[in-house]
Amino acid sequence: MKDVLSFGEPLVGFYPTRGSSIIDDGPIIKTWGGDTSNLALGIARLGHSVSYLTKVGDDPFGTAFIRLWQTNGVDTSFVTIDRNRRTGLYFVSFEEGVHKLTYYRSNSAASSITVDCIEANSLKNYRVLHLSGISIGMSDTALETGIHLVKLANQGNTKVSFDVNYRAAQWESVQSAEKAIVQIIDNGVDLLEITDDEMGALGWGKSISDLASRFPRCETIIRKEGADGATVFSKGKKYHFPAISVQVKDTVGAGDSFDAGFIVALLEGKSIQAAGKFATATAALTCTGTGPLERMPTKEQVNTLLASL
Repeated sequence: MKDVLSFGEPLVGFYPTRGSSIIDDGPIIKTWGGDTSNLALGIARLGHSVSYLTKVGDDPFGTAFIRLWQTNGVDTSFVTIDRNRRTGLYFVSFEEGVHKLTYYRSNSAASSITVDCIEANSLKNYRVLHLSGISIGMSDTALETGIHLVKLANQGNTKVSFDVNYRAAQWESVQSAEKAIVQIIDNGVDLLEITDDEMGALGWGKSISDLASRFPRCETIIRKEGADGATVFSKGKKYHFPAISVQVKDTVGAGDSFDAGFIVALLEGKSIQAAGKFATATAALTCTGTGPLERMPTKEQVNTLLASL
């Protein structure tokens, strides 16, 4: 029995020098990204078993991703190489103190994934299925695959974790995004992750209690609030976890690390209070590096930070 199956798209990220625009001449740093890939790597670094379900291109980036996952202990038996498509890319630009992302992912290898990618009994081998709005926003077949996976998970004892991760550029409209996201949630999500900005963009207001009323089947809802920390609503109770003060270098991937930390804590039987603290520390440490992986922590590093507070 493995702990987590993560489904989605890996992306190669390119960063200019901190504080500069991608338009300017200067050195570029390459990193490995993609929300669900980040989560899979985060789960593995925290000492738990995880598999990744995706497709990569028959290119150097696809080869490097497979090597990255395997080196970090992520099972790649559900990774397929697409001979006709490329691995997706993104570029980060720092504009007036805010990072902006430009994607090159149209018709990527991962977007061609279909329900045939996994056998009906495969989910029985996992305690948690994780996917995101980015996973289902890749294509119509990716949405079908996401719904299929959630249904399979709900046929057994596999818990479903879903991070909304709404990216407007992936969708024809807010309405089409909301329709797809609600489809996933209504098919049975146990752990729902969302940001305060995403709640506003989707027209879901600001109250996590209202969100819990909207989606009563969700056992636990996490609202990630950036520098303000996170709020968790679980079984009728609300908890707030302040952000931990660190020297922030980059926030890309922090939300994925939070998800990984929270899932790991729950898998280990920790309370919601303990899981929130552990996840907050995991995200904080990730923010001290450039890109999502440079400072993605181990369990020992997270526990060391928590012990120092």
